[in-house]
Amino acid sequence: MSKTLVTGATGLIGNAIARQLSEAGHSVRILARDAQRAAALVPAGVEVVQGDITEPESLSRAVAGMDWVFHAAGMPEQWQADPGIFDRVNRAGTRNLLEAALAAGVGRVLYTSTMDVFALGPDGRLTEVLLDAAPKPTAYERSKQAAEREVEVLRARGLDVVYLNPAAVYGPSPVHVSLNSFFLQILRRQAPMLPPGGVSVAYVDSVARAHVAAAERGRDGERYLLADEHVSIRDLASVVLHEVGSTRVPPTAPAFLLKALAAVTEPLARVFRFTPLIARGQLSYLLWNARVDAAKARRELGYAPVPLGEGIKRTLESFRQQGLI
Repeated sequence: MSKTLVTGATGLIGNAIARQLSEAGHSVRILARDAQRAAALVPAGVEVVQGDITEPESLSRAVAGMDWVFHAAGMPEQWQADPGIFDRVNRAGTRNLLEAALAAGVGRVLYTSTMDVFALGPDGRLTEVLLDAAPKPTAYERSKQAAEREVEVLRARGLDVVYLNPAAVYGPSPVHVSLNSFFLQILRRQAPMLPPGGVSVAYVDSVARAHVAAAERGRDGERYLLADEHVSIRDLASVVLHEVGSTRVPPTAPAFLLKALAAVTEPLARVFRFTPLIARGQLSYLLWNARVDAAKARRELGYAPVPLGEGIKRTLESFRQQGLI
C-alpha cells in the first residue's frame, strides 16, 4: 500500500479521495489550514498536517516520504470579490506544492484540474486533444490554465504528474459549492429563475475513484476528462425537485436578462460583500454548454458514470443527514 498526501481533503473532491484511499488501506495524510476541523471530517487514522499551499514553508513536512500526492485543493467558484485569490491559490499554490513534491522525491502527483481548460471540438464536444490556447473568460478559468502551465514546467524537471479534468462535480461533501450549492438554492426556493444553458456533471465518488485509478495506472502527462452525462439546467432542477416530490420548477430566464443582472450586481457585491445571484463567470460557463466526452477515462481508468437520478438521491440524503433540508 502507498503513502499518500491529499490536499483539499475538507472539500468536495479531496474529501472523497481521502475516504476512498483510507478504505482501500493506503496510508493517508492530509494538508489542512485548520487541523482540528479537518480531523473531524476525515476517517479515523488519517494523519493531519497543518499547512497551506499558499505558504511554501509549510509544505516540506507534508510531502516528506509520500509515494503519491493528490492535489485537490483550490478555489473552485467562478466568482470571488477579490479575483486575485484565484491566481494565488490555483496557480501559485499549485506551483508551491509541486515544487515541494519534486524536492521530496514524490513518486507521482495527481492534479485535479478542470474541464474548463479545453476548447470545444468541431463536433461541439470536449476531448483531451484540444487545450484552449486563448485566455478563458473568467479569473477562475484563467487561473486553472496558468496552473497547468506551471505543472508542465515541473514535469519538464522530472516530476511525474497525471491530470484529472472533472466536469461540474456534485455529491456528499463537508462543504457545498458549485452544483451542491445550486441544489440547495432550488430546494430552499431561493432561485426565482433558472439560468439557461446546461452542464456536464460528475458524481464525486466516481471522480475520486478515477483519481485513485490514475495513481495506479494513469500515464505521466496525460489528461483525463471525467463526466457522467450532460444535462440542461432546467432538467437538472427538475430531477432535484422530483426527488423531494415537487414539480414546481422555476421558469428559465432569458440570457440577456441575467447578463444585465450580473453586470449590475457584481460591482455592488464587491463593495457590500454579498454573493450575487448569478455572476458573469457562472453564466458564461452555463452558456458554454460543453458536452464532455469521457471515453478516455472509461477506457484507461475504468471510470464508471453514476446515473443522475441516483447521484442526486445520494446527495440529498447527505443533505438530510447534515440537517440542511
